[in-house]
Amino acid sequence: MRKRSDFVGAYRVLTAAAGMAGHAEIASVALKELRRAQPNVSLAWIAEFMPIEFAPDREHYLEGFRRAGLT
Repeated sequence: MRKRSDFVGAYRVLTAAAGMAGHAEIASVALKELRRAQPNVSLAWIAEFMPIEFAPDREHYLEGFRRAGLT
């Protein structure tokens, strides 16, 4: 992320992980950077376009974003 500030995949993972871990400040900063790199990101976009086939895994991933503040 330091070398490629446009690497949205890294921001998505960091946002979800920090959200699930309860690290609100890290999740907030990561979400801000994610929105900068991918302005159209939303829970609906992630649910539709991220290739997570197993529904419980997808829901767990989405919950991390919810906890980080993504709608």
